[in-house]
Amino acid sequence: MQSNSKHEGSPTERPKLLLSGLDSLYVSYFLDTSAGKLDWDDLAYRKERIRHSRNDVHTEIVCGTERFALLPYGRKPYSYVLTNKSFEIRLAEHMRPNCHVQIFSEALWKSGADFTLARIEEWFRSIKFVHTRPNVVSRADWAFDYHLPFIDFAWDDFVSVAEKENSWRKHRKAETFTFGVGDPVIRVYDKAAEINQESGKTWFHELWARKDKVWRIEFQARRKRLDLAGIDSTADIGCVQGDLLRELAQRHTTLRVPNGDSNRSRWPLHRLWQALLDDIAALPQTGLVRDLDPLAPIDWRLHQLTKSLYGTLKAIAALRQIKSDAPEPLSLDNLLVLLSKILPSHHDAVVWKQEVARRVADYGLGRW
Repeated sequence: MQSNSKHEGSPTERPKLLLSGLDSLYVSYFLDTSAGKLDWDDLAYRKERIRHSRNDVHTEIVCGTERFALLPYGRKPYSYVLTNKSFEIRLAEHMRPNCHVQIFSEALWKSGADFTLARIEEWFRSIKFVHTRPNVVSRADWAFDYHLPFIDFAWDDFVSVAEKENSWRKHRKAETFTFGVGDPVIRVYDKAAEINQESGKTWFHELWARKDKVWRIEFQARRKRLDLAGIDSTADIGCVQGDLLRELAQRHTTLRVPNGDSNRSRWPLHRLWQALLDDIAALPQTGLVRDLDPLAPIDWRLHQLTKSLYGTLKAIAALRQIKSDAPEPLSLDNLLVLLSKILPSHHDAVVWKQEVARRVADYGLGRW
C-alpha cells in the first residue's frame, strides 16, 4: 500500500497498512473416531506416564502426518492435549464436539489459514477420523497492523457502544485501549511495545519490515457475534469476514477527531480509522450484515434456524426412505405434506403459547 505523502511521518499521511488477517482461530470438529488409528488406551497410558514423571523424555509423539507434544493434562472438558508450533488439538473420545483446535498466530501469519486448515484435514485423514457434520468456529481474531510514526489520539477520541472500556499506560504513555468484554472485543494497541514487553513474537519484525512504531487494531469475535454475522464453519470466513468487520468498525467502536460538536458521534473519523474502513472495504463482502438495520440480527437468526431446519428435513426424508424401502427419497413438497399430518400429534396449544412467549422474552433481551 502506497503512502499519500512524500514525507514519512507527516500527521496528515494515510497510515500505512503493514499486515492484516486472522491472528487467532478456534475451531470445533465433530468426528467419527470409531474406525480411527488413534489408540486411546495408549494415549491415556502415555499421558499418565508423563504426569508422574516430569523428567520423562518421551513427551513427543508421532501421530499420523503430524508430530506433537502430548501434555500431561487435559483442558476441560477435553481429556487430551496435543500441541506443536502450528496448533493445539484437544481431544475426547466420547463427547460432541470431540475435537477442538486452536491455530496459533505464527502459523496463521506465515502459512495462512487455508494452508493450516488443510494440514489439519490431512491429519484427520491420516488417522482415519471422519467428519460427521461441518466444523464450527468458536472464536476468531482479526488484526490490522499500521505504521504510526505519530500518535495523535487519546482515550476520549474513541466513540464506542461497549459497556466496559479499559486503557493501559506505561511511563504515562498510552499503549492499549480496549472496548468490550467477551463478545465482541476491540483493541487498539502498540503492538511493537507488546512484543518487546510481553509476547516476544519478534518474527513479526520480518513480516512488517520494521521493529517499531506499529499499532494494531484487533477484533475478537466469539460464537454469538459470529453467528449473527453468518459465520458458522471455517468455509464461511472468507466471504463474510468483511461484513462482520465493517459492522464492528462502523457501529461498535470508532476513532474520531474532536471538533467541538457536543455530539461526539458527529466528529469526523480519524485518519487511522478511515484507513481501517478502506482496508476492510477491500475484503470480500456479501452486504448481508446491514450497518443501520436493527432487524439484521433477527434476519440472520431466521436464516440460521431455517438452514438448520432444512438439514433436519433431509434427515427425516432419509429415515422415511429407509423405513419404506423406497428407491428414491420423498420430495420436499411431499415431505411437507406428510409433516402437516404428523406434527399435530406433537402439538399442545398451551405449551406452544408459553414456549413462544418465553422465546420472545429471551430474544428481547438479546439472547439469540
